[in-house]
Amino acid sequence: MDGFSEERGSFIPRGMTVIGDVESSGDLKLSGEVRGDVHIDGALELDGKVRGTDLKVGRIELTEGTIESNIECQDYISVGSGVTVIGNIKAKNADVSGAVLGSIDVAENMSVGSTAVIRGDVNTGSINIDLGAVCDVDLKRGHSDDRAAAFFEEYLGSREEA
Repeated sequence: MDGFSEERGSFIPRGMTVIGDVESSGDLKLSGEVRGDVHIDGALELDGKVRGTDLKVGRIELTEGTIESNIECQDYISVGSGVTVIGNIKAKNADVSGAVLGSIDVAENMSVGSTAVIRGDVNTGSINIDLGAVCDVDLKRGHSDDRAAAFFEEYLGSREEA
């Protein structure tokens, strides 16, 4: 991942708790805890905890910890196997190997790892689910392409001609 950059980022260390909102135009490595909303234009690398209403970020890599907040990610989100998310996720692309309780809306591609536990609605353009993943979901293809419909229209049309 082209994630956290020390040159243009901030760091909240383990053992530190921020009570209030956190905003930054750069990157953030969060090993501590934030009790409030987090808005980061750059990348967020998290192995801590967030409890808020909204977490908005450009890119996010969650390696361990918990998030009790809705997540809006402009690009890519990675939910590692040691992560629990309680809240809705919206992103362009996603890799989920941790636990998510809430709806997931991914515009393009979603990959679900074998250690994932997901409960909620999933709306994605395409999805790959590894064997072993636990998914109690209502799966929708709201971000679909028309290739499947075109294939069957062509197939059924060719059958009628024969």
